[in-house]
Amino acid sequence: MVQRARTVRRAGRQGLALALVLLVSSVAAQTDSPPAASAAGVLRPNGDPVQLRDSGLLDLHVRELEIATVLELLSYKAQANIVTSTKVTGRVSANLYNVTLDQALAAILTPNQYGFLRVGATIFVGMPEDLATLQPPPATRVFHLRYLRPQEAATAVRAVLGNNARVVEGGTESGGVAGKGGPGAADELGPASNDYLVVTATAAELDAVARLLEELDRRPQQVLIEATILRATLNESNQFGIDFTVLSGVDFRNVGSRSDATTNLRTGPLPPARLEDTTINVNQQFTQSVAPGGFTFGIISNNIAMFVRALEGVTDVTVVANPKIVALNKQPGEVIVGRRDGYLTTTVTETAAIQTVDFLETGTQIRFRPVINDDGTVRLSVHPKDSNGGLTAANLPFEETTEARADILVRDGDTVLIGGLFRERTVNSRSQIPVLGNIPGAGLLFGSRNDQTIREEVIILLTVHIIRDTPAEQEQYRQLLDDVERIRVGSRRGLVGTGRERLAQAYYREALKQLERGKLDAALLNARMSLHNQPRHVPALKLREDLLARRVWDEDGTRMRTFIWNLIEPAQGPTPPRFGRPSDEGLPPEAENGGLP
Repeated sequence: MVQRARTVRRAGRQGLALALVLLVSSVAAQTDSPPAASAAGVLRPNGDPVQLRDSGLLDLHVRELEIATVLELLSYKAQANIVTSTKVTGRVSANLYNVTLDQALAAILTPNQYGFLRVGATIFVGMPEDLATLQPPPATRVFHLRYLRPQEAATAVRAVLGNNARVVEGGTESGGVAGKGGPGAADELGPASNDYLVVTATAAELDAVARLLEELDRRPQQVLIEATILRATLNESNQFGIDFTVLSGVDFRNVGSRSDATTNLRTGPLPPARLEDTTINVNQQFTQSVAPGGFTFGIISNNIAMFVRALEGVTDVTVVANPKIVALNKQPGEVIVGRRDGYLTTTVTETAAIQTVDFLETGTQIRFRPVINDDGTVRLSVHPKDSNGGLTAANLPFEETTEARADILVRDGDTVLIGGLFRERTVNSRSQIPVLGNIPGAGLLFGSRNDQTIREEVIILLTVHIIRDTPAEQEQYRQLLDDVERIRVGSRRGLVGTGRERLAQAYYREALKQLERGKLDAALLNARMSLHNQPRHVPALKLREDLLARRVWDEDGTRMRTFIWNLIEPAQGPTPPRFGRPSDEGLPPEAENGGLP
C-alpha cells in the first residue's frame, strides 16, 4: 500500500508538470515562437512528445524527463506492455525520428546502463543482472536442412546465438553405408540427403535461427556443362633398308641356303671340304629394322643376294567426346568417359607386406566447379583431360595425357575455347655401316633409315547453360529421353525375330490388335503366349489381368506376404476390399480360361 501511494503521488506530480508544459507550449504556438523547453519538460513540435506514424514507427521529443515517465508515454502510444523496475531512475533527453519501439527503448536505456527483455507480450525494463533472472529456460528445436551442409549451416547459425546456446550437427554419413565409405568418401559423393541441426537456445534465438535458415537454405541453381573434346593424332612413318650377301668361292646351293620367294636368304653351315679353300662372305642386314609389309625387292644369283625393303605408314586417329553433366552452383562436378586399369601396389613394413589395388583412369575426364554470378555470367574453374595409357609388362602404369587448367568467365549459353594444344614429334633413326654409310648416294646401300612424325592436336569447347527449370527446358529433357528410348527400341528390333523376347513382343502386339477388334479370347490367348516366352513382360501381365478382371498373382502369394498383411491389418482398422480373386459369376467359361479348352 505504501508503494502504491508513492506511485500515485509521483504520477500526480508528473501529470502536473506535463500540464504546465502543455500550457507553455500552447502559448508559444499562438505567438508563432519556436518550441520552448523547461528545465525538466517535453519538446512538443506538434503538441505531443510521442507521435505514432501511419507506418507504425515512433517520433520522440523529450528533454530532461524522468525515464519512467518516458517509458509510460511510449507504453500508451505503442500499446505495449512495459514493466519498469524500481531501480530505474534518472532523466533523459532525446529527439528520435522514425524508430521502432525496440530502437527507442535501446536509445533511452543504454546511456543509463539499463536494459530491456521481451518475455511473451511483456517488456521488462531494469538492470541487466535483474533481467538475467527473467530469461526463459532454453528450448531445443531440430532444423532439417534441405540444401545446406550441416557445417555451413552451423557456422551461420552461431552468429545469431548467444554464448549459452548449443548447436549439434547431424546427418547420415556422406560416404554411403556406414563404415564402407572410408576416408574421402564424403568428398566423392557430396552432401548427405537428411542433414539437420539441433539447436538449444532461448525462444527468441530459435526464432532468429529459423528466419536465418529460411533465407539461407534455399534451392541452389544448377549449371549444365556441355564439353566437346576433339583429339586428332597423325602418325607418319617411312622405313627403308637394304640387305645384300656376297659369297666368294662357294655357291649358295652348296651351303643349304633357303629363301622365302626371294624376300630373304638363310644360309646353312659351310661343308667341311670347303674349309680347305678360300671363301669370302660379305653381308649386311638392315631390312630387319623395317616392319613387315610394304615393298620388298630381292635378287638371288649363284653367290650374290640383294634385298630392298621399304614401308611408309600413315595412321590418322580422331577421337571426339561430348560429355554433358549437371552440377549445383559452387559445387564440384566430374565426368569420366574412359576406362580403369587396376594394378597392385605393395607396401612392405617390418612385419608384413600389404597389397592394395589402385586404378589408373584414362580417357576423357572433365573436372569443374561453376559459380553463377548475379549478372547471369558463370565463373568456371575447369580441368579437362584426355589421356591414354595402360600397364607395362612389369604391371606398372603409364599414361600419356593432354590436359589444361583454367578459370574462365562465360555468359549463359555461350561456347568458349578452353584449349587448343598442338604437339609434333619427329624421330629420325639411321643404321649404317661405318664410313660406307656416309658415302653420298651409295651410302643408301650400306644402311637403313626410319623416319617417324607424330602430330597431336586437342581442341576443347565448353558450352555453359544456367538451368532455370522452365517448361521449355523440361520439354527438351523429355525429348532427349524419348530419343534414347527410340535408340534402344531400334537396336532391339535389329535382333533375330525368332528370339524369345522378339516373339513375346510380337504376341503382345497381336494381343493389342485383337483387343481393339473386340476379340477378347484371341487377345487373352496372345497375352498368354507372350508371357510363355517372357514371363516378366509387365505390359502382357497387366493386359491379362484386365482381361481376366483379377490379379492372378494374388493366388501365388507367399506365406511371408500373408504374414505381413496380418500384421498391418489391425493397425489399418477394417480390412479394405482385397484385390484377390473376385467372384467369377456372370463370366462365361471361355472368358475365364482365355478361350483355351
